[in-house]
Amino acid sequence: MKSEDTGESGTLEISAQRLRGKQSVRATFRLSEQMIDLLKVAAAHLEVQQKSLIDELVHNRRTLDRVAAESRNTEQQDQKRRQKTFVVSRNSLALLDDISGKYDLSRDYLVERCIARLIPFVDAEQEKHEQRRQLIKDIDRLLAEGKKVLKKANGMLGPDDRFRIKLETMINQAERNIKELKKSVREQKSLLY
Repeated sequence: MKSEDTGESGTLEISAQRLRGKQSVRATFRLSEQMIDLLKVAAAHLEVQQKSLIDELVHNRRTLDRVAAESRNTEQQDQKRRQKTFVVSRNSLALLDDISGKYDLSRDYLVERCIARLIPFVDAEQEKHEQRRQLIKDIDRLLAEGKKVLKKANGMLGPDDRFRIKLETMINQAERNIKELKKSVREQKSLLY
């Protein structure tokens, strides 16, 4: 079986064209603050760099073509924009130029429309965050009940009882775990808002 990188003789074949296409180039786009923030939040949540996310959003010709076709009929809003520079692959930049020319859309607007595709993802993550906060309240109530049982065990069994000592250890461990869980939820909140 012949692989893409090896020829019939099994020697390595390198395509200069393909390698140049994968080279990174700097590209500056004028984007609205809303889209810059959206990209920042999504990248932080996915734990990837913004440049990697931008490149992923614009590297597929079919997807970019569909976004451009849908955006043709959408009026571009006149918002304050600022320059933001990203490092993207040469292929992605060439594709952006090609599709924006084909549909007579500005490259900046096309990039914004691609970023806007992240809105449902970020909205879903915000909803999950609210659900986590509700669960934390339930967990706090559970911990309070555990502490009541420990207090009752103290009175019934005394401080040296093995059962009571194990119960105390369990409640203390649960409290530490809950603190870690709360910290994690707080950190998630800072990513999403």
